[in-house]
Amino acid sequence: MPLSLVAGAFLLARTDSECPRFAAFAATKGPAPEGLRCKTVHLIRHAEGTHNAAELMADRRRLFEKNDETRALREEHGIAWYLLEKVTGLKYWDPPLTATGRRQSHRLRRELRSANVSFDAVYSSPFRRTLQTAHLGIPQLECDYLGRSWWKRAAAWVRREFLLSECAPPPLVLTTDLLRERIANYTCDARSTVSQLSPQFPGVSFSEVPEQDLPFLAAKEHGPKEHSLMRARALRAIEWVMARPDGKLVALVAHGHFLLALTGLFQPQQRRVSEAAAPVNAAAAALRFANAERRALHICKCENDVQAGCDPACERAITL
Repeated sequence: MPLSLVAGAFLLARTDSECPRFAAFAATKGPAPEGLRCKTVHLIRHAEGTHNAAELMADRRRLFEKNDETRALREEHGIAWYLLEKVTGLKYWDPPLTATGRRQSHRLRRELRSANVSFDAVYSSPFRRTLQTAHLGIPQLECDYLGRSWWKRAAAWVRREFLLSECAPPPLVLTTDLLRERIANYTCDARSTVSQLSPQFPGVSFSEVPEQDLPFLAAKEHGPKEHSLMRARALRAIEWVMARPDGKLVALVAHGHFLLALTGLFQPQQRRVSEAAAPVNAAAAALRFANAERRALHICKCENDVQAGCDPACERAITL
């Protein structure tokens, strides 16, 4: 799957000071501007889950026409009506990838390997579909994924032991609820317990998430305040990523609504700062992510490491 382009330079909303907090530059356009403290962040949406396939199937077969109640649910919730507990029970609670999703992850793996991308750390939501996408799609993680067949894992071990494999010690894989999907009333918005996930993903750190999915029970993000709540969490996620000491090249594996909120925090710069940051239409950053889609950004703090004050690359930009 080709890398989606997020061209140009984007600035995060200003604080009370004159200087914006963060700027984002398209990694496809070149290196980050010198003098800024930056991380290269690969934003990755999970591959197709069983819930994605199910809601599309239900809509295609027009199952909502069953009666007045289902028609009303379809009118209120869109195609996600099929994922309500009152409609399909708990069938799509923390759903796994479909066969199509696994193939999408394999294409992502080939893409990353072809581009010779090697992450210092992988940050993921604590959901099966994001963790499966990371382990199937990121070459550094594939050798140790217990979801692979036993013979593939054995072959990978033999290749690694005899120095015939590209597998190296995997990077840190850390989960956080900051990267989870919008918390609504659909069962796919809930996750398994840490005790259920840990045996499937033994190399993953769940140190920053509680055993039970407390946010799903008590911190809904749908309704009139959905937009502001999602934007606020996306900003906290950026602050968290930028404060982490794990390296400067990281993968962030998350969900469609969350990634839309995160990229929506930025808007294009109207003036050309450098060849690495050409102006583009604001819609480029607001496009929805497809399953297993990857977009790479340099996210930078706007304080200059060399001189006091705001870096000129940020000062010349407009903000939200």
